[in-house]
Amino acid sequence: MTHSDSMFAQQSHATISGSGARTLLCAHGFCSHQGIFRHQVAAFGDTHRIVTYDLAGFGQADPALWQADRHHRLEGYAADMVRLIDDLNLKNITLLGASMSAMVGLLASLERPDRFDALVFIGASPRYLNDPKYHGGFERADVDGFYNLVDGRQGWQDALTGMLLNQPVSLVLQEVAQRVRGVRPEVAGVVARAIFESDYRDLLEQARHPVLVTQTRADSAVPTSVAHYLAQHLPDAELTFLPGVGHIPNFTEPDAFTTVLKRFLDRSPVADLALA
Repeated sequence: MTHSDSMFAQQSHATISGSGARTLLCAHGFCSHQGIFRHQVAAFGDTHRIVTYDLAGFGQADPALWQADRHHRLEGYAADMVRLIDDLNLKNITLLGASMSAMVGLLASLERPDRFDALVFIGASPRYLNDPKYHGGFERADVDGFYNLVDGRQGWQDALTGMLLNQPVSLVLQEVAQRVRGVRPEVAGVVARAIFESDYRDLLEQARHPVLVTQTRADSAVPTSVAHYLAQHLPDAELTFLPGVGHIPNFTEPDAFTTVLKRFLDRSPVADLALA
């Protein structure tokens, strides 16, 4: 397991492990960190090159990397992902995009389609707010209430941890709660708005790669209706519901996720593998 010499990769605390012609690029979600992919690093290191990194504002990313005027929209995080791909010259990528990073990865794959083979969405949503013909899971009052908690710097960490896990915080899951508590409130406020005010439904039909859509049936952040919506509107998608509860099943249900991911990788086409 090595860290890159690239300046941007260093700022993102990027870690490269494993070996293989194909790359798993692992991107975590809101108020999380790259450690949620440790089970995938262990499971796929013999067959894949694996790149994990911390998104700006989270984990061990350089605090200077996060800029409100850049990261107030998910496009800023997509530009970061593209920069990481270019700096490390990543090819034959299968994205593992958790939560907000699913749409970040979709944006990046549209910017660099030649670098990707496939996308894996974990607890993904193209839009969190309900509208008359779409059930995203949140009413405006719900979202505004969360913004008020973050802006008031009171209670938002517990509310977010509950949403992510949807279960009591055991010793195993304490790490998730600790990472949430470590995020600066100003970062959380800006990025929360970037997520909850976003709407990428119109981009789904532009996806150019196979997509595996995964989540649990008891995800407090993303109802099952959103997973079905993604599967219906992406050109080449398959949907698999995972056992357990919560928003990060790759971390909380790693064996089941590994089984599903391995099956998907075995079926996924590989672009220009001989040139990788």
